[in-house]
Amino acid sequence: MTNNIEVRRFALALTANACMFVFGVVLLLMGSLLPSLEVNFVQAGSLGSFPLAGILAATILVGPVLDTVGAKPVLAAALAMVAGAVGLMPSLHTYAALAVAALVYGFGGGVLNTATNALVADLSASGRGAALNLLGFSFSLGALAAPLLMSTVGGRFGTASVLHILASGTGLILVPVLLFRFPAPTYAGTRLAELLPVLSHPLVWLFGALLFFESGSENSMFVWTGKIVAGVFHSGPERANWALAGLTAAIGAGRLGAAFLLSVLGSRRTMLLSAAITVTGAMLAFNSREFSVAVLGVSVIGLGLASIYPTALGVAGDRFPRQTGTVFGAIMAVSLVGGTAGPSICGTLAATGLRNILWVPMISALAVAALTIAVTKERPEGVA
Repeated sequence: MTNNIEVRRFALALTANACMFVFGVVLLLMGSLLPSLEVNFVQAGSLGSFPLAGILAATILVGPVLDTVGAKPVLAAALAMVAGAVGLMPSLHTYAALAVAALVYGFGGGVLNTATNALVADLSASGRGAALNLLGFSFSLGALAAPLLMSTVGGRFGTASVLHILASGTGLILVPVLLFRFPAPTYAGTRLAELLPVLSHPLVWLFGALLFFESGSENSMFVWTGKIVAGVFHSGPERANWALAGLTAAIGAGRLGAAFLLSVLGSRRTMLLSAAITVTGAMLAFNSREFSVAVLGVSVIGLGLASIYPTALGVAGDRFPRQTGTVFGAIMAVSLVGGTAGPSICGTLAATGLRNILWVPMISALAVAALTIAVTKERPEGVA
């Protein structure tokens, strides 16, 4: 019986990682599509915003639903939304239709993000941080898949072929979601309003603040790394992309490594070490006088940032094990606000010098360290 339970948990965790891979694809999909779409600059900017708006709306709404109806119907609906919207996009030829499709697949992706994190946290009570870091690695793989498919398959067979492949792959992942038996929801039959009081606990918003700074820093680096390196060292876009590639690869490797590091150091020390590594990388890049040193510094920043988000979610899951969906939805919504604000703040700093953008990961890492001490110290009353 025990073996059967473990096999079922492994199968569900594998399915959750596949769903997170789809979210990684969703997040970078429009950026990969825009060069092939015949739209003006204003429309391009709006199309880039619609998936993010969908992700934010889903993140705000889905948490309590997860706790009351469970992950299975939520994941199934989200995969169907993504597969349907992405699969229809090749036949859409107006800006309005593309905008609706982008909003729909973004909403589905936002549901996948929250639901998979909550599901994995519930399945991995004895090792949430490690399991969530592995889930983050699956996201990184998905994030790499969209641009790689567009540049390889898309270049040879066309964008429509890539979209059909992505839609079909998402549809295939829907099959095990429909077939497998998922854990029963913790608060089945409970009214949504009865779950909301947990959001009044200050610890929830301390976690939200922590992820606000981490997401603001991470997204800022994704957006501005190439521009910093290109501007400071007067390098072309192709060469500057090495810095972005280093950042992305380091984040993926860091999340994979953190799954093992957590068993040695624990969540608190892993997050504090990650914050210290981020500051070290930012200082190295800030003071660099050679292109290779700047790339190394940015890569070290990525290595430091890698484990903070999933490990913090793991700690939040430990603190609120019976309201995981509701709590995750709230703190992840706050993190999205940080992820949106960070690049804009960097735009202001860029006017004073591109290197000054690197103050964002430095200051954010210090804030993360302080908040890590706070959230790993307090344990709310009545919560295991």
